[in-house]
Amino acid sequence: MAAKRIRPAVAITSTQRAVRVPRKRIVQLAEHLARQEGVRLAQVDVAAVAAGEMAALNRRYLGCAEATDVLSFDLSDELSEGLVAQVIVCGDIAAGEAARHGHSAARELLLYVAHGLLHLVGYDDATPRLASRMHARAEQLLADVYPLPKRRGGLPSGR
Repeated sequence: MAAKRIRPAVAITSTQRAVRVPRKRIVQLAEHLARQEGVRLAQVDVAAVAAGEMAALNRRYLGCAEATDVLSFDLSDELSEGLVAQVIVCGDIAAGEAARHGHSAARELLLYVAHGLLHLVGYDDATPRLASRMHARAEQLLADVYPLPKRRGGLPSGR
């Protein structure tokens, strides 16, 4: 018998100004990822922060001095009815990377959310091969809920 599907409770906050946070798309992405990965996702807390705050969090939790694109934490306990996830994304980094990759900062931010959630459901990017697999999965999940616009000539934009 298939597990009962529950919609995750999704809370989204933003203390940064570099990117307009695509709230509806984050909810859609979290729900879609849970379905596709067969994971019971009970709650997702997504926080979009500026580079300074991300650097402080990265230093506190991982011992790295600079900002990073995404941090993710499993906050589940024995009483949780599924995965309780916290994903922190950096708006400043998303804005810069989006320009480099030729797509919107909102889409870049969504990729970070997908990446953080994939870490929490068991994906790893410790080697180039694993990183490539994880990146491709994040791109596919995002494309399912936020397709890339077509460029002239029929070629998709993006990475």
